[in-house]
Amino acid sequence: MLKKFEKKPVSNNQIRPLIEYLKDQNLLLDEVGKILYKEHNALKGRDTELITALASKKAEIMGKIAGNDQKIRLHPDKKRLEADYLPQVEVIKIKLIECKRRNEVNGKLIRYFMGANKRLTDVLMKIRDRNTKNMTYNDKGSTQAQGLHILNLQA
Repeated sequence: MLKKFEKKPVSNNQIRPLIEYLKDQNLLLDEVGKILYKEHNALKGRDTELITALASKKAEIMGKIAGNDQKIRLHPDKKRLEADYLPQVEVIKIKLIECKRRNEVNGKLIRYFMGANKRLTDVLMKIRDRNTKNMTYNDKGSTQAQGLHILNLQA
């Protein structure tokens, strides 16, 4: 009688070959780059729902990148990074620099829009304050605009 082959559960703590972590980093950085490009377009289009979704996805991937980085730093073959895997490491470093640059650009765009929104809010509040000077309360406690006729102008 033949025994069925049972799949043994793979532990997440098993150490994979170093090159696999480098490949993962490369793919994850490609994914972050695409997200940053989409985020930039969403910011320009002021698509808040898409921005929120992309920010969440970006945070998730950045967590994976940080986890892989930790595994690479603790890997028993990490000395091979400086010799055997130098070309892969250089590609990853270049992609990381580009992702940081794109993220900074998006951050500047966010700060610009936040400043513009603040200025617009200030203008609207000044207009509201100017208009509320002509507001009075009726006997039920509701506000009512008196407009210019409260000034009692006669031409």
